[in-house]
Amino acid sequence: MDISSERCSVGVFVNSDCFKKHFTTSSDLIVLLDLPIDSQRVIKLRVQSENVKTICAHHYAIYFDYYDTPRFHFSKKCCDPFKKHKRAVRGIHKISLQFSDKVLAFKDELLLIPGKTLCPRCFTQLSVSSSDPQTPRQYENPHSDEINQADSSPFVIRKVITPRRVIDALSRAEIITPITDLNKSNEERRSRICASTLENLKRNILSVDEASSPELKTSDYTELIEAVKQKIRSTENRNEQISLLTLAPASWTIQEISEFFAVTKYAAAQAINLKKSSGILTQPAVKISSRRLTDLDKQRMIDFYISDEYSRQLPGMKNVINTIGVKIFGLSVFADQRPKHVITVGSSGTHSVCVCIYHQNVKLMLSGVGLSEERHLLMDKVVCSVYDKVCMMERCLNCPGTENLQKFLEDLIGDELDSLSYKQWNHTDGNQLQTISSDRDDYIEKLVVLVNKLTTHHFIARNQSAYFAQCKELVDFETCVLVSDFSENFSFVIQDSVQGYYWANDQATILPFMAYMKNHDGSGLNVGMAIISDHLTHDTVSVHAYLRPVLTHLKMLNPSLKRIKYFTDGSGAQYKNKKNFANLSAHVQDFQLEAEWNFFASCHGKSACDGLGGTIKRLARLASLQRSLNHQITTPMQLFEWATEHVEIKCFYVSSAEVTENEKLIANRMQSAIPIQGTRKFHCFVPMNAFQVKASILSGDQVEFSEFNVLPKPKEIFDSSCCTINDYMALTNPDNKKWYVSQLVGIDEVGEEEREFIVMLLSPDGESGLLQGQQL
Repeated sequence: MDISSERCSVGVFVNSDCFKKHFTTSSDLIVLLDLPIDSQRVIKLRVQSENVKTICAHHYAIYFDYYDTPRFHFSKKCCDPFKKHKRAVRGIHKISLQFSDKVLAFKDELLLIPGKTLCPRCFTQLSVSSSDPQTPRQYENPHSDEINQADSSPFVIRKVITPRRVIDALSRAEIITPITDLNKSNEERRSRICASTLENLKRNILSVDEASSPELKTSDYTELIEAVKQKIRSTENRNEQISLLTLAPASWTIQEISEFFAVTKYAAAQAINLKKSSGILTQPAVKISSRRLTDLDKQRMIDFYISDEYSRQLPGMKNVINTIGVKIFGLSVFADQRPKHVITVGSSGTHSVCVCIYHQNVKLMLSGVGLSEERHLLMDKVVCSVYDKVCMMERCLNCPGTENLQKFLEDLIGDELDSLSYKQWNHTDGNQLQTISSDRDDYIEKLVVLVNKLTTHHFIARNQSAYFAQCKELVDFETCVLVSDFSENFSFVIQDSVQGYYWANDQATILPFMAYMKNHDGSGLNVGMAIISDHLTHDTVSVHAYLRPVLTHLKMLNPSLKRIKYFTDGSGAQYKNKKNFANLSAHVQDFQLEAEWNFFASCHGKSACDGLGGTIKRLARLASLQRSLNHQITTPMQLFEWATEHVEIKCFYVSSAEVTENEKLIANRMQSAIPIQGTRKFHCFVPMNAFQVKASILSGDQVEFSEFNVLPKPKEIFDSSCCTINDYMALTNPDNKKWYVSQLVGIDEVGEEEREFIVMLLSPDGESGLLQGQQL
């Protein structure tokens, strides 16, 4: 319960403030009776008060959680129980509750506080003085009858009364008490006297030590109990101690067991209950902590590590980069769940490349004023919330705006700095990292502009990544999520190559694909594929040719496949151009599959394709270097043959001739493609028909689309009124079933609704007049 306005019993006794936040953020007030008995005793001993009823979370941390840690001096210096040290002596042996009880049982004046420490000398003196064994029958417990019932225990060793035992007992008896005359007693009194006499006789018989009897002797019993006692002292496993305590006689009370074996009363009570429920030498049930990580929690952490949204897949040649996500668990627990194949940023051998220039330039500018670790890159100074679409994309009426950011920077920098130096990536003449020096006002003005522009890009990048993750998670049996990204061309290497080989080195195109689908049973089906080609031009025509074997393979894996959701980067040469949109509108015609095309934000969208392409190149390079004499990999076809045999990635070979042939098939479509104005701002394209697509700035369910024509609208019905002189048309002859190409040379108006066309039939060889027809 949360009662931060009250004071706990400990706070009242030690006159200390409660519910502080030095050691814990909790504001709970704990009732002491809710804690285990050992914990209650430890807290009372450390507070030195028996009147502790409640304890706040702050004092619980002081007197229980951290009492015996190096935070307090108790764990560093000997507590000096004999008051002999003239100066502070380092404590080595930590006092446990069991050791404190053991010492108190032999010396009532020594009350050791658990958690404090003893020097070797004091520890040895206390251990020796408390090692003298005592009989547990010397201690009395008024509640022994309530706790232990020896007669009802199944573990009491009972001896059989025999005539030999009776005779032996009577012969050794020095005094036999005469029995009162029973004739003068009533029936009830006679029964009571007989029962008492028989009980005394039975007790005398059972106490006889018979040398010739195979039964246990008293010395054997004592030796066995002493062995159990020594075993309990030597073991540190609490469960094993409880198990050994179940060997204690059933007639012993909790107090007797605790004092004889030098254990806590709570442990003795546990052993008695365990013995009654499960028998001797059984282990206590393992307690499962409420804070223990569940399998679901562990899987969530692993999914976070390997998620494409936060990590970059390791291809061997490429590297891995992680982005810090929401911190739910402790850092140590979270790091403990990191899979072995996931490495952290900055690990040996990592090299992060291809990062976003828009984000990186803002980070570099912020590092100039010591804000390189700023979480939101100052975007939260411009908008109400970095997670709100309206604020990030357009600005709501309540957004602070650039004036707030400018004021923040002016207050941060102050008037002391006249000039600032920072790094920037400049791609005017190629991408170069430059050092720029500017005065204070120019720096603030430029940074405000960059941050203000970054909000839209940042939200789009996060939205597209989230939509990609959502599509992968919710993909159904009839849908495939297909992500693709060109790898760098693979340059062939040869072991012991000559000096001039470097300049004549050939290359191969590698285009990886990763398909996310579902099986019939609902389980995930991830298919890694790659196109290997000798066609080195990366354009829309080659992409269309590469899709043919990939989609054919996917339909073979799942004949029920109906739609494809593409995810690629926004490269204008390959994907984000009018030609690709024209191909998208004809996707059903070309591949008999519905489609939509989603683009990641500029400079974003690292995916599993980086790992696929890098894996092929890394293993191929290694294999070629190991073949110093023959079978080197020197051509794209040899690379394909090697990958098919040695790499668990489905590879397809598409020759340059096949790309050229495919280009001829779609040449008219490519020439007729109509550009879309503002293409760069759209990130989702869905075909509507054979000549139109709809586009939106963001991908997702609740987005607004705009319609665009990407190909000329075809004429649906022949309209004779549109014909003009010199038009060409096809005519058919009903007699011979042949068709002829003709040119319109004249039009006669017969009536209001009738027109006659005068045409000139063309022959295949170009001669005028009708020479022959063309059979369909």
